[in-house]
Amino acid sequence: MGSSSLLLLLAAPLAGTLLLPLLPATVPSVRVRGIAALFGALQLLVGLLCWQHPPADLQLSWLPKLGLRLDLGLDGLSLPLVLLTALITSLSILSAAADQSRPRLFFSLMLATNLGVVTGLLARNALLFLLAFELVLIPITLLVAVWGGEKRAGAAVRFLLYSAVSGLALLAAVLAFAWFNPAGPLFAFEDLRQAQFSPTAQRWILALLLLSFGLKLPVFPLHGWQPFTYGQAPTPVVMLLAGSVSKLGAYGLLRFGVGFLPDTWAAWSPWIAAAGAISAVYGALNAIAQSDIRRLMAYSSLGHMGLLVLGLSAATPLSLQGAVAQMLAHGIIVALLFACVGLIERKTGTTAIPELSGLMNPLRGLPFTMGMLLLAMMAAAGIPGLAGFPAELLVFEGSWTTFPRATLVSLIASGFTAVYAIRLFNRVGFGRLDNERADWSSTCWSERAPAMALTVLVIAAGLWPTALTGWSETESTGLALRTQPFLSRDAAQPLTLAAAASPLVAVTLPSASELRTS
Repeated sequence: MGSSSLLLLLAAPLAGTLLLPLLPATVPSVRVRGIAALFGALQLLVGLLCWQHPPADLQLSWLPKLGLRLDLGLDGLSLPLVLLTALITSLSILSAAADQSRPRLFFSLMLATNLGVVTGLLARNALLFLLAFELVLIPITLLVAVWGGEKRAGAAVRFLLYSAVSGLALLAAVLAFAWFNPAGPLFAFEDLRQAQFSPTAQRWILALLLLSFGLKLPVFPLHGWQPFTYGQAPTPVVMLLAGSVSKLGAYGLLRFGVGFLPDTWAAWSPWIAAAGAISAVYGALNAIAQSDIRRLMAYSSLGHMGLLVLGLSAATPLSLQGAVAQMLAHGIIVALLFACVGLIERKTGTTAIPELSGLMNPLRGLPFTMGMLLLAMMAAAGIPGLAGFPAELLVFEGSWTTFPRATLVSLIASGFTAVYAIRLFNRVGFGRLDNERADWSSTCWSERAPAMALTVLVIAAGLWPTALTGWSETESTGLALRTQPFLSRDAAQPLTLAAAASPLVAVTLPSASELRTS
C-alpha cells in the first residue's frame, strides 16, 4: 500500500473538521452526528487496510529552514493506537445525544482532536509531534468550556493551564534535543535515536519529557486537572480524552524516553517505577472515597496509568509489551465506563452516588446499562477473560524481576479496584428505588449501541489476548533495556516472546506478521 494511505488517515478527520461547520443549520443534529461518525469510520477503515498492507514511510519537505518535515510512518507501536483512536472517536461521536446542541461545531472539534492525536502517532519528526501535541489542546478546551457541566469554566481553565505547562515542557525538550545534539539541530526520529547526548543533556531532556508526558497521562502528583475535567466534560469528550488523548502521554514516554534516552531512563527507572506504584495506590484509594461516579472513574483511570508507567519503567520485553497492551485495554475499558456513566446521567440527571439506588431493577431501573457497567468494572479489576487481565498480567510479570516491591504494591492497588467496584455497584445497583424520582425512561438500542460495541471488544480482547499483545512484539523487544532473566533460555540470544515459554502466560504470543495473517 502506498504512503498516500498515511495522508488519508489525516485527510478523513481534517475533511470532517472543515466540512461539518459548512453544513446548513437546518440539517438535523442526529444527521450531523451520523456524518461525523462516518469520517471516523473511514479513518478506521484506512487504518485496517494499513494493517493488512503496511505503507511505506512518507517524507515531504515542509519548512526546511526550521527543520520541519512532514515525516509520517506506522509501526507496531503507533498502528494499534491509531486504530484505537479512530474507533473511540467514532463511538464517542455516536454516544452524543440525538439533540446535541450546536452539533456542527461540536463534532467538528471532536474530529479536530482526533486529527491532533493521529498526527502525533504518525509523526516521525519531533517538531511535527510537538505541533500535533499542541493541536489537541485547543479543541478539548473549547469542548469542555462550551458543552461541559455547571463548573465547566473552571475545568476548562485548569485543563488549559496544565496542558500549557505540558506543551511548554515538550517544546523545551524538543529544542534541547536540537541544542545538545553533537550532529546539529536534527529532529527526525532516526537522527535522535542515533544521537550521542551527554549524560547531563540526557538528564535535562528526560526531566522535561517526564513533566510533559506525566501531565498528559496523567500520573501522581501531576494529575490536578484530571478529576475536575473528567467530572465536567461531556460524555463523548471524556470518552475520547480518557480513551485516546491520554495515551499520547504514554506513547511519548515510550517513543522519546525509552527510545531516545535509554541510559538515563534505565538509571532513573527505580524512581519512575516508584511514581507508578504511588500513582496506582493513590488512584485506587481516592476512587474508594469518591461520592460521584465520574470522579470515581477519573481516579480509577489514574491508578491504571500508574500500572502503565510501572511497565514502561521496567523496560523488559514483557513489560513494554504489557504497557502497549495496557494502553489498548484501558482505552476501550475506560471508554465503556464513561459511556455507561453517560447513559445513567442522561436518564437520571445525576452521577452522585448517594442519590442513586436500585438501578438494577428490571422494571424501572437501567439493568442493561448497569450490566455493561459491571462488566467494565470487572475488566478494570483484571478479571480473567476480559481485556484488562492479559495487559495487567504482562505488566506485572514483566516488571517483577526488575522492581519486585513496586510491582507488589501495584498488584495490591489493582486489587482495590474490586473494592470500589463492589461498593459502587452495591450502592447504585441495588436497594429500593425512590418512588418520587424513579420515573426514568429506558435506554433505547441506538443509545446502547456504542457501549455494546465496546463491551464486545472488552470480551473479545479477553478471550483473544493476542489482539492486544501481538501488535508491538518486534518494536517493544527492540526497545527493551533489560532482559527477562527467568524467561531467557539463552543469555547470548536476544529474548523473543515467541521463544519464551512464560510460566504465567498460557498462550504463545504470535508475531505482528502472524497476527496480520491470522
